[in-house]
Amino acid sequence: MIAQLQKSLQRSSTYEKKNAEVALAEISLKDRLASLTNSAEQWKTRPRRQSPPVLERRKSSNVLQELPIFQQAQVPTRPKSFSAHEKPCDITSGLTKFFGNNQKQTRVESERLLDGSEIDLDAITSKARPTLTSVSRPRAPNRKRTVKSENIDDRTRLAAVRINEEDFVVAEEEPEKLETQAQAIAALKGAKQLLKSPTKTSTYPEVMLIQVRGTKNVDVRLVAPAMSSIHEHACFVLVHEKNLMKYEGSMSNILERTKASQLCIEILGKADLNCAAESVVTVTEDKKSKLSKLLYYSENSASYSNNSCQTTLEPYETLVSKLNLVLRIADDRNAETCSRRERLSYNIMQPSEVLIFDFGSEIYVWSGRYSSKVSTAYAIEYAKQLMKKSVKNGKSLLGDSESFDTDGRPEWTLFRKIHQGVLVNIFLYFAFNLNLISFFQDTLFKAKFTDWPETQEVLTTCKPKPLFLKNKQEVKTYEDVKTVNQDDDVDGLVKRMLEEDEMDPILVLEDQEIDRKMHDVISEDRSLWILKGEVLQEIDFTNHFDARRCYVFRWQYRIQKSGVRRIKSGKEEERETGRSRIAFFYWLGENTTPKHHGLCALRIKEIDRDNSPRIRVVDGNEPALFLALFDGKFIVSSDVASMEHPRCYAVIGSNARETSLREVCPESKFRSHAAYIETSKAGPKVICGANCTPEQVHFVLAHAEHFQQKVGSSKKAEVEVEGDNLARGWINSTGRKRSMRVWRIFENESEQTYYLSGHKDCAFTFSQLVLTETILIDVGEALWLWSPEVVTTFSLKVADRYWRNRKGSAKVVYKGAEPEQFKALFMKWEDFEVETVLESREVKELLQERCRTFSLQELKERSNLPAGMDMRRLESYLTDEDFLKAFGMKRTDFYDQKPWKQNEARKRVGLF
Repeated sequence: MIAQLQKSLQRSSTYEKKNAEVALAEISLKDRLASLTNSAEQWKTRPRRQSPPVLERRKSSNVLQELPIFQQAQVPTRPKSFSAHEKPCDITSGLTKFFGNNQKQTRVESERLLDGSEIDLDAITSKARPTLTSVSRPRAPNRKRTVKSENIDDRTRLAAVRINEEDFVVAEEEPEKLETQAQAIAALKGAKQLLKSPTKTSTYPEVMLIQVRGTKNVDVRLVAPAMSSIHEHACFVLVHEKNLMKYEGSMSNILERTKASQLCIEILGKADLNCAAESVVTVTEDKKSKLSKLLYYSENSASYSNNSCQTTLEPYETLVSKLNLVLRIADDRNAETCSRRERLSYNIMQPSEVLIFDFGSEIYVWSGRYSSKVSTAYAIEYAKQLMKKSVKNGKSLLGDSESFDTDGRPEWTLFRKIHQGVLVNIFLYFAFNLNLISFFQDTLFKAKFTDWPETQEVLTTCKPKPLFLKNKQEVKTYEDVKTVNQDDDVDGLVKRMLEEDEMDPILVLEDQEIDRKMHDVISEDRSLWILKGEVLQEIDFTNHFDARRCYVFRWQYRIQKSGVRRIKSGKEEERETGRSRIAFFYWLGENTTPKHHGLCALRIKEIDRDNSPRIRVVDGNEPALFLALFDGKFIVSSDVASMEHPRCYAVIGSNARETSLREVCPESKFRSHAAYIETSKAGPKVICGANCTPEQVHFVLAHAEHFQQKVGSSKKAEVEVEGDNLARGWINSTGRKRSMRVWRIFENESEQTYYLSGHKDCAFTFSQLVLTETILIDVGEALWLWSPEVVTTFSLKVADRYWRNRKGSAKVVYKGAEPEQFKALFMKWEDFEVETVLESREVKELLQERCRTFSLQELKERSNLPAGMDMRRLESYLTDEDFLKAFGMKRTDFYDQKPWKQNEARKRVGLF
């Protein structure tokens, strides 16, 4: 220690400057050591303070006496102050006091806790009295007491649900096989009877009253269908199966009126909410009684009308949004609250989730496109529990307090199941168009979200352009047509029909036109999926399709630019240019259902994450490009699984790359202009009609050779010509020199229908499904005018002008009375079932009967007029003399007038 002090003294140079009076060098080490020793002895002999005595434990009897309320008030005395010399000077004594007393006090407290006696605190509080009393004052009138439980919603307390999840596993079932003809006929009649008498009913209430109200964010909500719900502060839309009415209150704002008009347009345009009305009827205050025919009266109508019109501090849309409740189905199958008492945003709906939307008067079960059916089943069970729970404040906000007095929801509450992208099994298909039309979301449900996207493509995110590019003629309306003479209009229409050329199909993918020859198009890869149950399953590529299935065909291709020349040499060479592209074709078999079509279109999203073009392909009307990708080997059978039995196929196609085989019934009659092939264990057999073209014979021989290669046989195929087998039935279509050219005849216009892989040399093009309305069919040396009902005079005139100076017959064919020559135009035929069969007649003969003149009295009576006359142009059946006598002007002057003047003249004469 001395050595350390010595070193520190020697190193410290600043210490000498601070102690200039006494130099450290003059003080010896012995003196400093003695000074330190003396200081240590003084600390040991310091005076010690006595510690206070240990406190005894306080008992309950002593505690009451020590309370301030039981003691007499004493005058407080000033504490005694210590003098300067009495104050402790040694601060170190406090350390001993601190540590020593703390240990003793801790020990005393521990002993006190070990004692079993307790303090009687009830005795203390019973004798104690408050020193101050608070004066209660009465509450001001019209001041509502705040209830802490106003935010508690009984709808969030749902009981747990348990269902058998194995019931939702879709098992693939084999279709019932029909072994006899009687079983097939019985099954067909049962299916037709089921279609005639559908068992499904609409899930919408019979009468719905929609209230449109709000100052900033307009709220659209279903209210009670009662007259008491209607007031002047909002707009209302009344929806019925055959009526659509709009009522605008006198005190409604411009936002509410605009929203109500938009809602009516959407309902009318989509025929949504089970409304088939043709127009919107605007109801004013004077004609308010029109609504009473569909709405009911309530005893509390006056009370609700007054309450609904009262103005509040909060906007109405804020008050009514407190009824909103959104529940999410969690992974543990429980319903958890996702949103409550607030306006909703479109982003709350995720494709992988299942949500329950409760708007008080409307309950929706919404399932995303990637959600499971099990979660949807749980959501439906939870939604049924919500239907049994009442809505707080529903009387004042939704109207009709009588229906809210009972437990549960009223009868007019809407309960719907909505799938993302599809509106509950409602699909409209056009069999000869690639477009799939679907009403995506419920109009009423869509109006709940203020940020709903204006345009949303769900099924087809990258929509291809039409297959045929043509210049559409301007379509004339009835108002335009009736201003001129009908004969002049027929001549102009027929002239456009004859001038319109047949166009080769052109498929447009990503703004690139691809024709049937596929110039500069290189196919890189092909993949195939099949729909099994509700899931797409990838399979090995095959050219043999099943008519009972739906397939998804993925095509990877590249478009190169031919004729690329070198800059230096100028030599032309082929080079790989262009990027890889992808397109999806989803093929729908003939024997599939609309449910399969919708599932196939939806499941493409799972394998197409890049939003590639998607083309809907119908069995029997495939695009030429689709058939060319199979290199002329495309085959469609009714049942691919059982290929051991003999099969018969018809050969269809215009060239070697687009040829395909379609299975037909071997017992049906064959067509003379077609070629067929029969397959069996013995080998293929070629059957040719008497009027088939050499190209058709070449195509069928190529397919027969392909079948032989698959079997491994080197034997040549047997050939049969019409007439060799007398047991086989044949039908000849008289006058058929080319494939069908089809026109649809409307009221005042016509439209040519195109076959997606059509050519004039094809054996068959359209199927029987094309016969829906009045059809004009041209096959070269024969003209057919088919109609499901009495053909109009306008259609007869069009057919007569179209076939003028042409060779062959022109006949009118009615539904259910088709002759054998007309049936031969189609590959398959199934007779129509009609109640009244009309006789087929020649076009000229029927037109002469229609265009004969009548007297003015006969036209006024309208009793003995033939069917099919144009009842809106009865003046055209008058002679020139009777016309001048009745109208006082010539025909040309009459048709030069405006439409309303023509109608006024018809009313005066009695021909309107």
